[in-house]
Amino acid sequence: MERRLAMLIVEDQDVMRRMLVEYVQSAYPDAAIMEAADGARALELCRSSRPRLVLMDVALPDANGIELTAQIREMLPETEVIIVSQHAVAAYVERAHAAGAFAYITKDKVYRELLPTVSRALDRGPSGGGHGDPQ
Repeated sequence: MERRLAMLIVEDQDVMRRMLVEYVQSAYPDAAIMEAADGARALELCRSSRPRLVLMDVALPDANGIELTAQIREMLPETEVIIVSQHAVAAYVERAHAAGAFAYITKDKVYRELLPTVSRALDRGPSGGGHGDPQ
């Protein structure tokens, strides 16, 4: 029996988190989508549920999402992390890729870029392979 696709959405703003959950769930109705509003809960859910994909905010109340990405990728190398942030700063994008993020999407481009990016991340398969150079 194949394991149900598990995803984790890490976002401290309730409205944005709900929107992301509903948007991703509409495209992946069979996925188990978990939610975390802070870094501590995100790590707890990663340890217990081993999600295939994490959507990660940068600014969390108790953690930096980019540093959290590095921790998750070290703990779960098969898990892809997509940063979803309001910050369109080149240094953040570079740091996110260095931390092992699959992609960096600004919140103003979520409806255009998120689902195609999620699809590409999931198509990489559990082995994942190496991360490409950040463009």
